[in-house]
Amino acid sequence: MKRVLIVIGMLAGFYGYSQKSTQNIYKKPVQKSLKKTVSNKAVTPIMIDAPVEQSVEKVAEKNEQKADNPEQYEIIAQKIIKKNGWIKNRNSAFVRGIEGFVKGVYVGSGKVYVLIEVANRTNISYDVESISFITSPVQFKDRQIEAEEKIFSPIYAIQTESIAKKSREKLLFVFDKFTISDNKNLLFIMSEIDGERTISLDIKPKYIIAAEYVK
Repeated sequence: MKRVLIVIGMLAGFYGYSQKSTQNIYKKPVQKSLKKTVSNKAVTPIMIDAPVEQSVEKVAEKNEQKADNPEQYEIIAQKIIKKNGWIKNRNSAFVRGIEGFVKGVYVGSGKVYVLIEVANRTNISYDVESISFITSPVQFKDRQIEAEEKIFSPIYAIQTESIAKKSREKLLFVFDKFTISDNKNLLFIMSEIDGERTISLDIKPKYIIAAEYVK
């Protein structure tokens, strides 16, 4: 009887050890799989974020350098706007209390600079709607010379949005280098918001050819 009990006990112990071994075999692969998955997810964001941060820093650095280093023609423009102008003869237009003057044409750094002065002699402010430059045919004794019109667009300007009552303002416009023929003038046109005080000034070819050099 004792032998039977001993055999039963041995069989029970062997069966329990077999179940325990089986559980250990299935636990290990599951733990390894989970570790690999977590490791892959942790690495991916680091590899993507680093280049993006570097790119943003480079763009910000370039913008700062551009702000700290203005173009040469911008530096020259700041000098010219302080000048009184070299055109001494009366080259002006007067419309309803608004008077405009062509004060000078300058050249430097491969650009052409046009200095205009506008005086508001009225008690009503002059709000600028638009400013344009266009070639205009020259007229001789009521006979107009046919010429193709061309629009010139400044690449840089120092101007105001409004000219206060009883005041005057200087305006400066920078163009890529150009000349015009003797049968044309470069026409400066400035119009008013909700008003009809439009100023037109002739910038003659001789002024452009005789432009004062500024460096």
